[in-house]
Amino acid sequence: MWRQRCLWRCRRSIRLIETSRVFSSAKSSKSIPRRPRVGRQGKDQMPRPPRNLPQGYSFHITLRCNSRQFLIAKGLRWDVLLAVLAKAQAKVPHRLYAVCLMANHLHLLLRPDDATQLSRLMHWVGWYSAMALNRLAGRCGHFWEARYYATAIAPKDHRRVLNTLRYIHANPKATGVRKAFYDPYSNYGHYGRLEADGISEWHPSFLTLASTLKECSKRYERFCQRYRQHAKGAPKCHWGSRMLRRLVETSRSSSSKSKRIAPGQTQLPFAFDYRLNQIPDDWHQIAVRFRRANGIRDGDRERCMWLL
Repeated sequence: MWRQRCLWRCRRSIRLIETSRVFSSAKSSKSIPRRPRVGRQGKDQMPRPPRNLPQGYSFHITLRCNSRQFLIAKGLRWDVLLAVLAKAQAKVPHRLYAVCLMANHLHLLLRPDDATQLSRLMHWVGWYSAMALNRLAGRCGHFWEARYYATAIAPKDHRRVLNTLRYIHANPKATGVRKAFYDPYSNYGHYGRLEADGISEWHPSFLTLASTLKECSKRYERFCQRYRQHAKGAPKCHWGSRMLRRLVETSRSSSSKSKRIAPGQTQLPFAFDYRLNQIPDDWHQIAVRFRRANGIRDGDRERCMWLL
């Protein structure tokens, strides 16, 4: 009995060896189709859609904080963003026409000298600002959303350029932060008062409104006063949203107000205080010049509260 088993095992091993030899010879003579690669570096993976980057166009940029959190709702963090925008002009040559910094996002209207360098410019702005703001806030992780939004605007489409300028400058008023268009972290004062803020410049479409700068400023001011905000649709109530809202409210009420530290989180050896000027002096001077040129003054037609 045991002899039959040994013979059966020997025959089986011989068959396996012959099969492997035939398979190796067929593999060397004819390539066997491989399974398509799956992953981030796979060739068969669907890539991101290419951006429309025509030369000479202006781009309306929107950059939003991660999970739409209010991560830049403090004056010192806005000052850091202004300094980063000023430094970006030396990294990638471009012209900045409009700026508006909000609590959880920012709007820019710019025109790079080389449109193909827009991704490089926004990559540097996002990386450098995230590094500085994370260090300032004592946090880690992603600061901005996955990608920035960019809309190309033709240089001869003056109407659309002016509408985009007005939309960017009307953000503080539309959200209820201001009662008028003047804001220390928006360059509307650069267009309304015709004062240099050190970062932005006038768009060529703005200069086509009249023959003189004062007339251009007056016409643009009247154009902005006619702005009416379009009401947004009510948010849809998906299943479980009410229950989730109740759970969040109960967890907030039950949890203590003291700042909790996640296990393994690295803390800075000192605590930042936004009331102190704990940014470099040159950054502070850039922000002060911008705020003085665009901030609210006593002689303005409509005075409103400052939220510094």
